[in-house]
Amino acid sequence: MNMNAQTPYKPGNDTGVQRAQIGSSETWANDYSNETYVGQTKSTNLFCQIEIAGNIVTSSLTEGLEEWTGLATENNILDITRQTNPNPTQDKKDSGRVIVQNTPLLIPHEKNSIDIIQALLDGSDCNIRVQRIGHFAGEQRKPIEEYSFLNSQIQRTVDKSDMFLIIFRCAKITKIVHSYDREGQVTGSAEITYDIALNKTE
Repeated sequence: MNMNAQTPYKPGNDTGVQRAQIGSSETWANDYSNETYVGQTKSTNLFCQIEIAGNIVTSSLTEGLEEWTGLATENNILDITRQTNPNPTQDKKDSGRVIVQNTPLLIPHEKNSIDIIQALLDGSDCNIRVQRIGHFAGEQRKPIEEYSFLNSQIQRTVDKSDMFLIIFRCAKITKIVHSYDREGQVTGSAEITYDIALNKTE
Protein backbone atom coordinates (compact mmCIF):
# COMPACT_ATOMS: atom_id res chain seq x y z
CA MET A 1 0.00 0.00 0.00
CA ASN A 2 1.34 3.40 -0.95
CA MET A 3 1.21 5.51 2.21
CA ASN A 4 2.15 8.66 0.24
CA ALA A 5 -0.75 8.45 -2.21
CA GLN A 6 -3.18 11.36 -2.00
CA THR A 7 -6.93 10.78 -1.84
CA PRO A 8 -8.52 12.03 -5.08
CA TYR A 9 -10.79 15.00 -4.65
CA LYS A 10 -14.52 14.25 -4.82
CA PRO A 11 -17.25 16.88 -4.65
CA GLY A 12 -18.98 16.80 -1.31
CA ASN A 13 -15.90 15.38 0.41
CA ASP A 14 -14.26 18.77 0.82
CA THR A 15 -12.04 18.54 3.89
CA GLY A 16 -9.41 21.11 4.77
CA VAL A 17 -6.62 18.66 3.93
CA GLN A 18 -8.05 18.01 0.49
CA ARG A 19 -8.46 21.73 -0.17
CA ALA A 20 -4.78 22.17 0.63
CA GLN A 21 -3.95 19.34 -1.79
CA ILE A 22 -6.05 20.87 -4.53
CA GLY A 23 -4.41 24.27 -4.24
CA SER A 24 -5.73 27.44 -5.82
CA SER A 25 -7.45 27.64 -9.18
CA GLU A 26 -4.65 29.91 -10.37
CA THR A 27 -2.03 27.26 -9.60
CA TRP A 28 -4.07 24.65 -11.43
CA ALA A 29 -4.47 26.93 -14.47
CA ASN A 30 -0.76 27.72 -14.49
CA ASP A 31 0.19 24.03 -14.39
CA TYR A 32 -2.43 22.94 -16.89
CA SER A 33 -2.04 25.63 -19.55
CA ASN A 34 1.61 26.65 -19.03
CA GLU A 35 0.44 30.27 -18.84
CA THR A 36 0.53 32.70 -15.94
CA TYR A 37 -2.64 33.48 -14.01
CA VAL A 38 -2.89 35.41 -10.76
CA GLY A 39 -5.64 35.67 -8.20
CA GLN A 40 -6.09 39.43 -8.36
CA THR A 41 -6.84 42.29 -10.71
CA LYS A 42 -4.29 45.09 -10.85
CA SER A 43 -4.50 48.65 -12.05
CA THR A 44 -1.77 49.74 -14.44
CA ASN A 45 0.81 52.27 -13.29
CA LEU A 46 3.17 51.89 -16.25
CA PHE A 47 2.17 53.25 -19.64
CA CYS A 48 3.85 53.33 -23.03
CA GLN A 49 3.25 55.51 -26.08
CA ILE A 50 4.56 54.55 -29.52
CA GLU A 51 4.70 57.07 -32.36
CA ILE A 52 5.61 55.81 -35.84
CA ALA A 53 6.34 58.31 -38.61
CA GLY A 54 4.39 60.97 -36.72
CA ASN A 55 1.34 58.77 -35.99
CA ILE A 56 0.58 57.53 -32.46
CA VAL A 57 -0.49 53.87 -32.69
CA THR A 58 -1.15 53.15 -29.00
CA SER A 59 -4.43 53.69 -27.16
CA SER A 60 -6.21 52.91 -23.89
CA LEU A 61 -9.45 53.60 -22.02
CA THR A 62 -7.64 55.32 -19.14
CA GLU A 63 -8.80 58.91 -18.78
CA GLY A 64 -6.04 61.32 -19.67
CA LEU A 65 -3.94 58.53 -21.20
CA GLU A 66 -6.05 57.71 -24.25
CA GLU A 67 -2.97 57.72 -26.52
CA TRP A 68 -1.01 55.37 -24.27
CA THR A 69 -1.17 51.63 -23.59
CA GLY A 70 -0.52 49.65 -20.44
CA LEU A 71 3.00 48.33 -20.00
CA ALA A 72 3.34 44.93 -18.36
CA THR A 73 7.02 45.16 -17.48
CA GLU A 74 9.23 47.66 -15.67
CA ASN A 75 12.47 45.72 -16.05
CA ASN A 76 15.35 47.49 -17.76
CA ILE A 77 13.44 50.48 -19.05
CA LEU A 78 16.73 52.37 -19.05
CA ASP A 79 20.00 50.43 -18.80
CA ILE A 80 23.18 52.49 -19.32
CA THR A 81 26.80 51.34 -18.97
CA ARG A 82 30.16 53.05 -19.24
CA GLN A 83 33.05 50.72 -18.45
CA THR A 84 36.35 52.44 -17.65
CA ASN A 85 39.95 51.32 -17.96
CA PRO A 86 40.73 48.79 -15.19
CA ASN A 87 44.27 50.18 -14.72
CA PRO A 88 43.95 53.22 -12.41
CA THR A 89 47.68 53.96 -12.56
CA GLN A 90 47.25 55.21 -16.13
CA ASP A 91 44.43 57.55 -15.08
CA LYS A 92 42.32 56.55 -18.10
CA LYS A 93 39.00 56.88 -16.38
CA ASP A 94 37.45 58.47 -19.45
CA SER A 95 38.36 55.64 -21.80
CA GLY A 96 35.00 53.82 -21.65
CA ARG A 97 32.24 54.59 -24.10
CA VAL A 98 28.58 54.91 -23.16
CA ILE A 99 26.43 51.88 -24.01
CA VAL A 100 22.64 52.10 -23.85
CA GLN A 101 21.10 48.64 -23.89
CA ASN A 102 18.15 47.90 -26.15
CA THR A 103 14.89 48.33 -24.25
CA PRO A 104 12.26 45.54 -24.02
CA LEU A 105 8.59 46.48 -23.73
CA LEU A 106 5.74 44.06 -23.09
CA ILE A 107 2.38 45.51 -24.12
CA PRO A 108 -1.09 44.08 -24.86
CA HIS A 109 -1.28 42.30 -28.22
CA GLU A 110 -3.58 44.53 -30.25
CA LYS A 111 -4.00 45.63 -33.86
CA ASN A 112 -1.17 48.15 -33.48
CA SER A 113 1.20 45.18 -33.57
CA ILE A 114 0.81 45.29 -37.36
CA ASP A 115 2.03 48.91 -37.46
CA ILE A 116 4.95 48.04 -35.20
CA ILE A 117 5.99 45.03 -37.31
CA GLN A 118 5.73 47.18 -40.43
CA ALA A 119 8.00 49.78 -38.78
CA LEU A 120 10.53 47.03 -38.08
CA LEU A 121 10.45 45.79 -41.68
CA ASP A 122 10.73 49.16 -43.41
CA GLY A 123 13.01 50.83 -40.82
CA SER A 124 10.63 53.64 -39.86
CA ASP A 125 11.75 56.03 -37.13
CA CYS A 126 9.78 55.74 -33.90
CA ASN A 127 9.44 57.91 -30.82
CA ILE A 128 8.69 55.82 -27.75
CA ARG A 129 7.68 57.23 -24.38
CA VAL A 130 7.23 55.45 -21.06
CA GLN A 131 5.83 56.84 -17.83
CA ARG A 132 5.18 55.51 -14.36
CA ILE A 133 2.27 57.26 -12.70
CA GLY A 134 1.54 57.65 -9.00
CA HIS A 135 -1.60 57.50 -6.90
CA PHE A 136 -2.46 60.76 -5.15
CA ALA A 137 -5.71 62.01 -3.62
CA GLY A 138 -7.63 58.97 -4.85
CA GLU A 139 -6.56 59.25 -8.49
CA GLN A 140 -3.67 57.62 -10.31
CA ARG A 141 -2.81 60.31 -12.79
CA LYS A 142 0.46 62.06 -11.99
CA PRO A 143 3.73 60.97 -13.64
CA ILE A 144 6.54 60.03 -11.27
CA GLU A 145 9.05 59.00 -13.93
CA GLU A 146 9.00 59.89 -17.62
CA TYR A 147 11.23 58.44 -20.34
CA SER A 148 11.52 59.55 -23.96
CA PHE A 149 13.35 57.46 -26.55
CA LEU A 150 13.65 59.50 -29.75
CA ASN A 151 14.66 58.41 -33.24
CA SER A 152 14.25 54.78 -32.25
CA GLN A 153 14.42 51.70 -34.43
CA ILE A 154 12.42 48.55 -33.71
CA GLN A 155 14.89 45.65 -33.47
CA ARG A 156 12.64 42.70 -32.68
CA THR A 157 9.01 41.77 -32.05
CA VAL A 158 7.66 38.59 -30.49
CA ASP A 159 4.04 37.43 -30.39
CA LYS A 160 3.41 36.09 -26.88
CA SER A 161 -0.23 35.03 -26.94
CA ASP A 162 -2.22 38.02 -25.62
CA MET A 163 0.97 40.04 -25.05
CA PHE A 164 3.39 41.58 -27.57
CA LEU A 165 7.12 42.01 -26.94
CA ILE A 166 8.97 44.90 -28.57
CA ILE A 167 12.73 45.46 -28.41
CA PHE A 168 14.13 48.72 -29.74
CA ARG A 169 17.20 50.92 -29.75
CA CYS A 170 17.20 54.70 -29.66
CA ALA A 171 19.43 57.64 -30.60
CA LYS A 172 18.38 60.09 -27.90
CA ILE A 173 17.04 59.55 -24.39
CA THR A 174 15.44 61.81 -21.80
CA LYS A 175 14.59 60.89 -18.22
CA ILE A 176 12.52 63.09 -15.91
CA VAL A 177 11.77 62.34 -12.26
CA HIS A 178 9.07 64.23 -10.34
CA SER A 179 8.55 64.40 -6.58
CA TYR A 180 5.27 65.24 -4.83
CA ASP A 181 3.96 66.01 -1.39
CA ARG A 182 1.24 63.90 0.21
CA GLU A 183 -1.48 65.96 -1.44
CA GLY A 184 -0.03 65.37 -4.88
CA GLN A 185 1.50 68.80 -5.42
CA VAL A 186 4.79 68.85 -7.31
CA THR A 187 7.72 69.67 -5.05
CA GLY A 188 10.47 69.35 -7.64
CA SER A 189 11.66 67.73 -10.86
CA ALA A 190 15.00 66.62 -12.25
CA GLU A 191 15.83 65.90 -15.88
CA ILE A 192 18.67 64.56 -18.01
CA THR A 193 18.94 64.15 -21.78
CA TYR A 194 21.66 62.18 -23.53
CA ASP A 195 22.17 62.33 -27.28
CA ILE A 196 23.81 59.06 -28.25
CA ALA A 197 24.49 60.21 -31.80
CA LEU A 198 26.36 63.30 -30.59
CA ASN A 199 27.75 61.52 -27.51
CA LYS A 200 26.84 64.28 -25.09
CA THR A 201 24.32 65.32 -22.44
CA GLU A 202 22.05 68.32 -22.82
